[in-house]
Amino acid sequence: MAGPPFRNGAPHAPGESVPPSIAGALARLGLSTAVLDRDHLRSLGTASSWGTPELQYRDYLHDGLGPGWHLDRPRFDRMLRAAAVAAGAVLVRDRWSSARRTAEGWSLTCHGTRLTADVVVDATGRRAAFGTAQGARRCFADRLVGIAATVPDPDARRHVILESAENGWWYASPQPSGRLTLALLSDADLVRREGWARPPGWLAALRETRHLALPPDEPSLTVRDARSHLLTPSAGRGWIAAGDAAMALDPLSSAGVTLAIESGLAVADLIASGHVDSIRHRQQLRRRFDAYLRQRRDVYRAEQRWDSPFWTRRHEGAVEARHLVLR
Repeated sequence: MAGPPFRNGAPHAPGESVPPSIAGALARLGLSTAVLDRDHLRSLGTASSWGTPELQYRDYLHDGLGPGWHLDRPRFDRMLRAAAVAAGAVLVRDRWSSARRTAEGWSLTCHGTRLTADVVVDATGRRAAFGTAQGARRCFADRLVGIAATVPDPDARRHVILESAENGWWYASPQPSGRLTLALLSDADLVRREGWARPPGWLAALRETRHLALPPDEPSLTVRDARSHLLTPSAGRGWIAAGDAAMALDPLSSAGVTLAIESGLAVADLIASGHVDSIRHRQQLRRRFDAYLRQRRDVYRAEQRWDSPFWTRRHEGAVEARHLVLR
């Protein structure tokens, strides 16, 4: 039986964790990690069964990196919005519904609110809604989706657990609320074929894992787009994409939040310098995406236990953005 339609789900990914490197990105915004210690749960590192049946631990503190954090994402987002307002931003709590170019720049409508702007930054995440409305296209490297559930966490663990499986991989990420996000990552066609987007199929796949436990009750599942993509072009006349709208990475990288902040800072510098549609910036972004694809391929090649469609696609996958599929 076919699963439900794949969708973007909530505006943020459940169970997000950030590595110690988030500290540098926050410092550039004038924010301290002290607020993370107050409002979020410290992450001790990762425990992964990747290329081996046993868990291999990487502890941030032992590496001298300091802690990471398991985020309460709505609270984290509120912190960033408050910092932007404190720096002079005006917060309009409406989604944009239309935009048109004028002689002065942009005229935008946000559900009845009329705004004008010299430059529009597309920060709509993986949808890249503004950029695609201007004719840009997303260039995809895979068909990855995530099927996640939030369940009780009786072990009160502090490590993110990664466990590879025959046709995908799982992660378990603690949340500050004393709960745990469990997610299966696989390709959309495999998810549909196996029925993993519905609780019976998802639970059957979870039973095959070695290091993850079944939840006490049937879970409520959220299906999310997790494809790697590059927006082409990532900027145009009077607009520029930032964060996941410009370049989205495999969740395995665990760098999405940090890179999104760094991307926003880079875009702010381009706007301040008057070089929004910078060819150099677009070329740098493409080179960065190419490097990411090569690194991703090497990480997936470290798992050689299965000769299945999910893994062979990644072992033999494209390594340069020009080879990707435009949709």
